[in-house]
Amino acid sequence: MGPDDGFDGKGFSAEQLRYSWKDARILSFIFAGACLACVGMAFYVFANVPWDTRMPYDGRYNRAGTGIPMQIAMLPVLVPILGFWRAVRRPEKEPRTKAGRVRVYVIAVFAAGVCILAQWTMAEAILVAGGAVS
Repeated sequence: MGPDDGFDGKGFSAEQLRYSWKDARILSFIFAGACLACVGMAFYVFANVPWDTRMPYDGRYNRAGTGIPMQIAMLPVLVPILGFWRAVRRPEKEPRTKAGRVRVYVIAVFAAGVCILAQWTMAEAILVAGGAVS
């Protein structure tokens, strides 16, 4: 983080600049923690479910009824988390008010929580499909 990121700090007071860097660091920790939680769930599922387990799916696009491999089913939640993490690593280009900072923290925690919940739900479904949990 620094001048290489395209952030020069123009238009910021010293306090706003300090808060902007602090926000970027804290938000980065939130999404790094969410990423670690999702990767941990994926490793747990991979360790406890047979490798050829497929998610049951009888929908319109899979007429064979074979479903998708569990390895692919664990991937979609990591993509938004990595995108959020990449987006919050840099400080803001414009100064934010205190209410704006609070909104960003609330939205970030909510987004991380939704991603963790989605990974948890998918992991539970795969564990049931694989016979590790009844």
